[in-house]
Amino acid sequence: PVIDVLDTETMEYQGNGYFAVGGFDWNLQFNWHSVPEHENKRRGHSWSPAWSPTMAGGLFSIDKEFFERLGTYDSGFDIWGAENLELSFKTWMCGGTLEIVPCSKVGHIYRKRSPYKWPTAVNVVQRNSVRLAEVW
Repeated sequence: PVIDVLDTETMEYQGNGYFAVGGFDWNLQFNWHSVPEHENKRRGHSWSPAWSPTMAGGLFSIDKEFFERLGTYDSGFDIWGAENLELSFKTWMCGGTLEIVPCSKVGHIYRKRSPYKWPTAVNVVQRNSVRLAEVW
C-alpha cells in the first residue's frame, strides 16, 4: 500500500505518502525508491499495481497458504528488523510477486520511541540483518 502518516499526538491525517517501490541498501536496510520508468511502462496505467523488489514490514497482505509454503517468519529473527526483506526474497524466489497497489492506502503512526524491550548488549536489527545475509 501507499503509507500515509498520522500525527502521533492528534491522530490527524498528514498524508505525505507517495507511490514508490521498496528497495534496500548494502546494510540491508529497507528504503523507498521512485518507480523505475521500465516498471511504469510495464504497468501501462497509473492505477495498476507496481512490482516491488521488497516490501515494508507490517503493512502487507499475503495468502495464508502461500505464507505457510514460504515457511512463515524466520524463527531465528528476534523482535523486529529484516523480516520484511527476508519475506520479500522468499516471495520472489518461490514464484510470487510483491505489488504496491496505488489505490491501497494505510495510515501509519511513527512512534517517538520503540514499544519493544531491546536487549542492551545486542543490536537486534543488525543481528537480524546478519542472519538474513547468512541465510540468503
